Amino acid sequence: MTRIPVLIDTDVDIDDWMAILYLSMHPDVDLRGITVTGVGACHLTPGTRNALNLLQLTGKPDVPVAKGTSAPLSYSNVFPTSIRGPIDAVYNVPLPANPNGPVSESAVDFLRATLMVSATPMTILGIGGGTNLGTLLHTYPDVAPKIERIVMMGGAVYVPGNVAVVDPDYTNQVAEWNFFLDPLGGQYMFDSGVPVTLIPLDASDHVPLNLPFYDRIQQRHTTPQATFIYQTLTADIPFVQSGSFFFWDPLAAAVLTDPALASGKTLKLRVVQELDEEADHSGQLVEDPDGASINVMLDADADAFYDLFLNVINS
Repeated sequence: MTRIPVLIDTDVDIDDWMAILYLSMHPDVDLRGITVTGVGACHLTPGTRNALNLLQLTGKPDVPVAKGTSAPLSYSNVFPTSIRGPIDAVYNVPLPANPNGPVSESAVDFLRATLMVSATPMTILGIGGGTNLGTLLHTYPDVAPKIERIVMMGGAVYVPGNVAVVDPDYTNQVAEWNFFLDPLGGQYMFDSGVPVTLIPLDASDHVPLNLPFYDRIQQRHTTPQATFIYQTLTADIPFVQSGSFFFWDPLAAAVLTDPALASGKTLKLRVVQELDEEADHSGQLVEDPDGASINVMLDADADAFYDLFLNVINS
């Protein structure tokens, strides 16, 4: 079969590391580039370095990596420093150094150039919020036909959000982080007309990253990539034990390669933009008859996902 040409836009968090390694190892994926956003879990410079080093780990050091922005298009919501520091440092788990640096173009310019020269439309995995992709599609709408679809992890439709779970200083109970960090970027992506398959918390809540999974990877990590994932989960074991850790981004990556893993329906959605610090709903996804038609996954087959993920990273 023809391999799927894929670009990844990422905030290089721990679940992003797993998604990047999964796609870089999947035999049906042709990974063409990674763009990094500093609007998320990582800071831009260490996140870019970590993306490059993950590619070195997986034997693809020449896949280009481009730096995006450190500022969202709207508001200034950020992850807590207590999370960003360990993510920047990859929990002090060693990664091999990639001799290459990032490309000279910005993430948006790199995405545009790569899409425009591709012989076939490309698939984008969006696991870093909407800042880079929203900026691209709002500024250069001519790239839309060059994108087959965007598979994005983000949002919460019929389930509670996870913002306050991570940072109780925020009052927002309804948004998921990728849309909370940049509601406008997410809306620009929805407005672009590009087909979007969304993996919200509704789907990922069915696929916990818990101790039973940890026991499985502890027993089976036969490649350097699987060993790295095992080591980082070991370093972050309190989160694994907490009941709050789910396979957010790896599930989206897996659905990109195997759509049968998840099921849902088409919904017309918009992203709430208004910020009210006392009753904050910014970044919430709401159904709206005038909204964008989005293919929203609401359920996922956890057992099938676990088997597929472990098989690919151990292959």
